[in-house]
Amino acid sequence: MGLGVHRCRFVGWSPSPITAVALPPPHKSHNYPFPPLAVGRQNGSIELYRWAAKGPSPHAWLLDSTLPGPADTKVDALALTVRARRQPHEHYLRLFSLPGDANLFEWDIQSGTVLHTIPSQGGTIWSLAPSPTGTLLAIGCQDGAVRLLDISHSGAPTHVKRFERVQTRFLSIAWAWSSELESKQRDSASDSDDEPDDSDVLPATMLVTGCSDSSLRTWDVHTGRVLNRMTVERARGEKTLVWSVAVLEDGTIVSGDSLGTVKFWDSQTATQIHSFPAHNADVLCMTISPSGDAVYTSGVDQRTVEFVKLPPAGNDPSKWVQTTQRRIHSHDVRALGMWPPYAPTSPSGEKQPYAPLLISAGLDMSVALVPAAPPQAERLGTVTNPILSSIATTFEDAYPKRLGYPVNSGNVVLASRARFVVSFSGRAVGIWRLPAQRPKPAGEWGDGDEGEWEKALEMELRFRTNITAGTVSPDGKWLAVADVWEVKLFRVENVNGTLRPHRSRTISPVLSSALGLQTGASALSFTPDSRRLVIATWAGARVVLADLDQGSQEVVVRVFDVHSERENIDGDEHEDAALAARILRVAISPDSQWLASADSSGRVCVFNLDSVKHTSTLPRTFLSPSALSFDTRSPHVLALGYPNNEIQLYDAEAQMFYPALPDKVSHLQDPILGIVFPPTPTPNERKMYVWSANWLARYDIPTASISALIKQPPPPSVLESSAELSLKRKRAGEADEAFAVVTKFRQVLLVDFCASEHGEMVVVERPLVDLLATLPPAYLKPKYGAS
Repeated sequence: MGLGVHRCRFVGWSPSPITAVALPPPHKSHNYPFPPLAVGRQNGSIELYRWAAKGPSPHAWLLDSTLPGPADTKVDALALTVRARRQPHEHYLRLFSLPGDANLFEWDIQSGTVLHTIPSQGGTIWSLAPSPTGTLLAIGCQDGAVRLLDISHSGAPTHVKRFERVQTRFLSIAWAWSSELESKQRDSASDSDDEPDDSDVLPATMLVTGCSDSSLRTWDVHTGRVLNRMTVERARGEKTLVWSVAVLEDGTIVSGDSLGTVKFWDSQTATQIHSFPAHNADVLCMTISPSGDAVYTSGVDQRTVEFVKLPPAGNDPSKWVQTTQRRIHSHDVRALGMWPPYAPTSPSGEKQPYAPLLISAGLDMSVALVPAAPPQAERLGTVTNPILSSIATTFEDAYPKRLGYPVNSGNVVLASRARFVVSFSGRAVGIWRLPAQRPKPAGEWGDGDEGEWEKALEMELRFRTNITAGTVSPDGKWLAVADVWEVKLFRVENVNGTLRPHRSRTISPVLSSALGLQTGASALSFTPDSRRLVIATWAGARVVLADLDQGSQEVVVRVFDVHSERENIDGDEHEDAALAARILRVAISPDSQWLASADSSGRVCVFNLDSVKHTSTLPRTFLSPSALSFDTRSPHVLALGYPNNEIQLYDAEAQMFYPALPDKVSHLQDPILGIVFPPTPTPNERKMYVWSANWLARYDIPTASISALIKQPPPPSVLESSAELSLKRKRAGEADEAFAVVTKFRQVLLVDFCASEHGEMVVVERPLVDLLATLPPAYLKPKYGAS
């Protein structure tokens, strides 16, 4: 019999548009080949991505954690710096953002909260840029002054200088490199002193600002005075906005403005060198290649344009030319970045074996990656495409890769018995009721039927940050939602088809009393019998088991501290190297006996809820599992899916791994997002469904492979390539199991089953075309003869 599929495209969940991206600067004492990537969104949240392997990977950057934005804030700009004389391990990074008002935020990456809030002392902050030495931050303020903040120490940034005021707004800021600064960088490469000297804090260099009065200005950092003012053209008498600026090693300044013009300037003479009408609308962002011989610009017209520096011919000086343009995005591009970041002095002095990656993002809500190697490097075959999307490595020819939406286990959930689909976005909760009838099957998977769905409830909750976790009980009678600071619990009544939520006022005091602090949650889950709630606390990484079946007040049964054990990073003996991981997801077995939790350090813990004990901890892996699920037929069997598309089965009772499954999905580009088992398995078959953003796979697992345990193999090696894994499995003589995969679903948010005997799968999709329909129209310039 075919599988009935509820194909749900009506769920209103949407990721927020991207407004900024940032990478840590190159570090002089350590070659950190694949650094973390920070992505800022319009709703104030910041996502941190980790590279999927220690070498090239088709999965590229994977979502590692989300720092939820405080209420009513946004991210106008991001900056990542490295603590003084530290290796750029992600735990030693400092993250700054502009929330769209008169403050500067510094984030505590470990706790996921704002660590310091620094007033600008000059009104709204329009722009932000860290100095090349990573010891200063420059901010452009509403009152017409640039201010410098000292970040060379471990405390909160402190104001150290205010430049002279001018009657304009600073829409963009860039620091200039100087020969003196480069000499300091080289001379201090072997310096181990943790305290920066005065010359490090205030380097002898120049600052460039793009202004709202049709001009650029260069500034002397020591005196705070204007060195030169360069003007750009106006259109119809209106002021031109210089949205983006950058400075090259030789002092060449690059600017992009609201007329769509990209200009190159000589900073010494304050004269224009080149002018390119490269865009049809505002140039909002730009970035420089690692070697400084290419510049990339983009903006409202969705074009990404490449400019290349040609070598000097005879007595003629070198010049810049516009070479290639591509349309990678379908809406405004707000942010560009480059890996490795531009730095005139390479930290290691060695040639990079991988092609640089151009990172772009904007209102179409996803990050795009395009290799951008110089043409000569591709001709010589000296670089490798780090995302393995194609052999080509140049910007003109390489195939782009789009990272998926930031989907986690709490974005969209299903109340399997109540037939509710619930979404959590920002601070809003939406509930949709699925049709009562089973969709008509069509083939093995079915094409899906949207049916006559109904919007049952919509709530806007009062939280201090965006929602961090949410879940609904299988019977639809309980709803739990959390942010960083609070867990809200609702009992949902169904009165003549109308849902009426009633908030529990006791859950917060009960949790505070049991934990000794007030905290929200990073993951939530009800047991299948809807009698207990599992809470993974945001602060402290504790697993809390609360009983909901004890009358008028919830009761905390047990608090597990296994995940709160702290670890040392890379053998560092400093106290600030001891870091607690955050619990990312939890799963409960169908018989409500077993609980599994996974944290950001790659640690998975298993608990027995009958005896209320921690029973085992799985071997730690490089990547944290992106999917956890217990088998419905054998509830003690835990399936783990990893972002590199490796799958493992673990027996919670025997505390042993099962034989590895056939390597069938490692070649697929999108990482695993979830694993689900049908609720009513047949006696002679065992099916497991694995899903990602753009594919859905079915494994038929022979009963023999589950019932016959073998000696426990090594823990899943998420560092090995798919080719190595495939070769090992072939040598082990593993049989090719039954397997099927479909790719007709797009931008999947959830795959789950209703609790029925007829096999009803629910697939929630959010195609890009539907998301773009929620945005203002994109820029479009009609062309003659085009329809």
